[in-house]
Amino acid sequence: MSGWKKLAAASAAGGGGLDVDEVFSTYLYTGNGSSQTITNGIDLDGEGGLVWTAGRDSAEGPYIWDTERGVNISLATPFTGGNSTQSNSLTSFNSNGFSVGSSWSINRSDKKYVSWTFRKAPKFVDIVTYTGNGPSNTQNISHNLG
Repeated sequence: MSGWKKLAAASAAGGGGLDVDEVFSTYLYTGNGSSQTITNGIDLDGEGGLVWTAGRDSAEGPYIWDTERGVNISLATPFTGGNSTQSNSLTSFNSNGFSVGSSWSINRSDKKYVSWTFRKAPKFVDIVTYTGNGPSNTQNISHNLG
């Protein structure tokens, strides 16, 4: 029952009567070493959002791609360098999921992966960009989370 409460809370957080299936997906897939489309029902092309991937049987990831940075630019969370440019990794944000290329980090042949997809929605997920104003200055950053 507690798992249901967590999903219900996420659904309610989306505001506007959105169901959790419209703003969040966990999807398991096996890499094919070529290209493939992950169809999970999340509209990233029209609404924006982010994709978080990790290998399930290997050390790939985790990596996060978002619609503000665009395809092939990820946050490489296992490293401290920030953005990572990976050609032929996440290749498109689609109206029903996303597509991946042949990059080993997201689609190595016969390796198992998990993806978590979050669609932008008020009070659920927002992705913003900003320019910092120095390490010791306070800065307010506008967002859509409420």
